Amino acid sequence: MNSTLEPSTWGFNVFYGMSIVTLPLYFIILVCLVRLRQVSKSYRTTFYSLLLQHCIADIISMLGYIALTPAREISVIRQFYFDYQEYYIAAATYNIIYVSLYIRCIGILLLSLQRYFVITSPHSNLTIKIQTSASWKVVLVYWILPLLLSVIVLKDSDMYFNDVVDMNVIIEKSITQRNTTMALLVVSFVCIISSFAYGALFFFIRKNTRILSRSLRREVRLAFQVFVLLFAFFAILIFYAILNYCSRAQMTAEMFYLRTIYPMLSGFLSYMNPYCILLLNHDLARQVVKSVSCKEYENSEVQVSGILSNSTKQQLPTTARPSRISNENRRTVIN
Repeated sequence: MNSTLEPSTWGFNVFYGMSIVTLPLYFIILVCLVRLRQVSKSYRTTFYSLLLQHCIADIISMLGYIALTPAREISVIRQFYFDYQEYYIAAATYNIIYVSLYIRCIGILLLSLQRYFVITSPHSNLTIKIQTSASWKVVLVYWILPLLLSVIVLKDSDMYFNDVVDMNVIIEKSITQRNTTMALLVVSFVCIISSFAYGALFFFIRKNTRILSRSLRREVRLAFQVFVLLFAFFAILIFYAILNYCSRAQMTAEMFYLRTIYPMLSGFLSYMNPYCILLLNHDLARQVVKSVSCKEYENSEVQVSGILSNSTKQQLPTTARPSRISNENRRTVIN
């Protein structure tokens, strides 16, 4: 491989910086949310069940990426991966990019649609079914849909590292073209559907601002949290649009350069969520602060959560019911 095509490491450095700061914070939020779901009905709703799975998906995606890519800089791990690459290690290094993308795409889509139905049609049969779904059903839907979508990617295993020094993954060019196209289509679909949902939601809120109940106003604030998170997917959409163009135009040098940007974008996609939670979800943020300061959740807070949930059921049955890359060759090289 021509060394002049080797990308710089600035994207990885930014990713490392984000990880050092955000991963511990994300773990704290995750643990806090799990604890709250044990003591308060307000955090066992479908929204928080989806949010919890999205947090888990973000953390698994980042830890998996760190273990399979940056960890190769450690000589012992690099040698181990090279020696046992035929046991799907080389393939996993590449496939995890797309599998983790699809999981998070489905997650943001489900969150967006849940916000739309709960706010615009809280009394419909569909919304009632969504809001009263058992937590295990929400978990199955969240994970099974993207895993079925990922079967196309996961079946590819004919990949290998070029050598133990560079550890670049060699992949058929037809596979990279197919995967970049598929990723572009999936992200586009998610962005379009979610945008339509939030567009309709915006007009609904604008039309009914004066008559929105207190519980619905709280649901709107949670919707804004998901809406801000959606912007990260538009950045990924632009990235895959450019990557797909470069792949079809056989712009090898440009594809190598895009490798510099991907770690940073992937980190942005995952690490934006905890800050959205802290800045836009005041109830959960307050509980996270209590957890960090080693303060126990007060009984009155737990009782109030249950009371709020029950009173909301009477006023608005469905809004708070608990549920829980060489050009000449036919192959391309990526890192």
